[in-house]
Amino acid sequence: MKRRTALKNVLSTAGFITLPAWGNSWNSETFIQTTSIFTQNQAKTLDILVDALIPSSEIIGAKDLGTSAFIDKMLGDCYEKKVQENFKISLENAEKLAKETFSKSLADCEKLLLNELLFKLSASVDTQQKDFFSLLKQLTVLAYTTSEYVMTKHYNYVMAPGHYYGCVNV
Repeated sequence: MKRRTALKNVLSTAGFITLPAWGNSWNSETFIQTTSIFTQNQAKTLDILVDALIPSSEIIGAKDLGTSAFIDKMLGDCYEKKVQENFKISLENAEKLAKETFSKSLADCEKLLLNELLFKLSASVDTQQKDFFSLLKQLTVLAYTTSEYVMTKHYNYVMAPGHYYGCVNV
């Protein structure tokens, strides 16, 4: 019994000693994305599509909030390789579809043409394109609605609402 108590004390002491070092290592630089599952052209295509889904107006759009980085991180960390590869292929296919349909690259298309392209992707008979558009839309909306900007400026989210008064006469 004493051995068990001694082991608990040693482990808890080690935990308390390393706690400050662990707590100090969390900052904004630790969350900067250093790797990407996308090529540079795929990342540009993703930015264009995300901006077409939630464009900037009086409020900040999805591209400006870094939604593409969120999608990149989510796909890289939470989805299987097959889904990642299908997403990459579909990004390239979206660029090809724009060139075939409008004789322009996605970067040269106006908002109206981009909206038409998104509609074609959503109404496509091809299940891969339809799944791609569905996943793109889901992750874009998730990233946008859970961003700090939207949560604090539009949903009026307060992390710790109110004030606690500890010494109040009852």
